[in-house]
Amino acid sequence: MAVDQLQDKRYWIALNLIPNLTPKKFHLLLECFSSPQEIWQAPLAQLKEIAAFARSAETFVRHRERTDIDAELREIEARRLKVITLADADYPKALRAIDAAPPVLYLKGDYIEKDELAIAIVGTRRPSPYGTMISEKLGKELGALGFTIVSGLALGIDTAAHRGALAAGARTIAVLGGGFFSIYPQENRNLVEEIARCGSVMSEYSLKTPPDRWTFPRRNRIISGLTRGTIVVEAPKQSGALITAKFALDQGREVFAVPGPITEEASKGTHHLIQQGAKLVMDIDDILVEFADLRETLASRGPRPQKPRPELSPLEDQVFQVLEYEPLHFNDVVERACLSPTEASYALLKLTMKDLVKELEGKRYAKLP
Repeated sequence: MAVDQLQDKRYWIALNLIPNLTPKKFHLLLECFSSPQEIWQAPLAQLKEIAAFARSAETFVRHRERTDIDAELREIEARRLKVITLADADYPKALRAIDAAPPVLYLKGDYIEKDELAIAIVGTRRPSPYGTMISEKLGKELGALGFTIVSGLALGIDTAAHRGALAAGARTIAVLGGGFFSIYPQENRNLVEEIARCGSVMSEYSLKTPPDRWTFPRRNRIISGLTRGTIVVEAPKQSGALITAKFALDQGREVFAVPGPITEEASKGTHHLIQQGAKLVMDIDDILVEFADLRETLASRGPRPQKPRPELSPLEDQVFQVLEYEPLHFNDVVERACLSPTEASYALLKLTMKDLVKELEGKRYAKLP
């Protein structure tokens, strides 16, 4: 977005640079003044007259005096980012409806009308292989149906959800927990570029805002706010994914949870959600049934294509039958299949080449969904 185009949004961006101006305070000022420019130019005495803002007024003015708006505009242009504000017609409709909607959004990529049909997939940064596979599977299948997959770019479940959508040729949105100067995690910088080509990477934070403990929980309301519902795949009891689920409930959106082994820490959060009334998910039909208003739209897309399973030799089938979605060590595969190590190794190689099995670290193997 060119600097001259950004000038129309100049004071929106300027206000977003003020550290102590939370979205709620931003909305308060928008109610008290006719425009962001008027807020920016308001004298201290006038700001102090606003009862709910009086304590923040002096700090606001100090930050305002030393804010370099033009530097931010130049960086936005240099990074080829777009900026959407609450004043824009293309601001996400579902997000606009939430409490304290972000007044300003920075985007790499595009937000389009098709993205209004969106669903979030979130979970732990340290998933089991099963959780990773389920997240990718849901991202792929829901993406293939036309849903835009929204997540938070974190390692683990988030990354798998984005990858699943990309594998289906679907759109996906990553919502950052900081500004674009500090992409987190660094390991996903290449994924950011992939997502931006067929979706968008989004942040409410000014460019130099570093990711911090307070930025991620606030970011989570955007993940849920952009969507029709939130799916939690794996989450310990203290997981940030549960914060996203809470926001979804507060916003009147659907909450779904994928069950897991009762012995696993990563299942405790999802099982708690199910106990509290979240919809249990065993396949995507458990999700689609909650969106009655979409039945006609989804039906018009035709039946979901079923990928035929490749033909297997008797040896390959023998090994495939003993494998599970939870990883099995090579020695256990040999024992369960009653084969020699050479036979099992050959069959596993063929199954891997047919995209039916994934080889993991430590000579472990798992079925792919």
